[in-house]
Amino acid sequence: MAQKSDNESSVIDVNSQNLICPHTHEEKYKKGDRRLSFKAMQGALMIFTYSDQPRFQVPFQFLQGLVEVDIAFNKIRYNHASMVQRMLGFQAGTGGSSGYHYLRSTCSDRYRVFMDLIRLSTVDLPEEIIPKLEEDFIKNTLTFHDAAHI
Repeated sequence: MAQKSDNESSVIDVNSQNLICPHTHEEKYKKGDRRLSFKAMQGALMIFTYSDQPRFQVPFQFLQGLVEVDIAFNKIRYNHASMVQRMLGFQAGTGGSSGYHYLRSTCSDRYRVFMDLIRLSTVDLPEEIIPKLEEDFIKNTLTFHDAAHI
């Protein structure tokens, strides 16, 4: 595994700090850069971090499903904007909006509902700040398959 440069590790530290510091999160939340609450972000981060553990696989699939829904809505917005451009060109929209230009602007990340979850998929937390799961927690975890046969 390649060693990380000082620049690279400092970037990771800044990204980690943005996710684990309540004050930094609150600032970003107030500015509209975050949509999830701090507690929701912590929960999602835990699910993403431990997604390889049986207990977190179903919640991880659920979060991935939310991301897929967000992506699908964005595709619908884009297709709708393209259709309007073909049918109306650049004239005003039927609802009084600027038409195509307004619809095209709704395809940006600003309108994504689960952008926080999309960002979490690229987070690489340093191992030294990730707590190890207790052995009892891992041993006593039922998988979906196990639970179905009880």
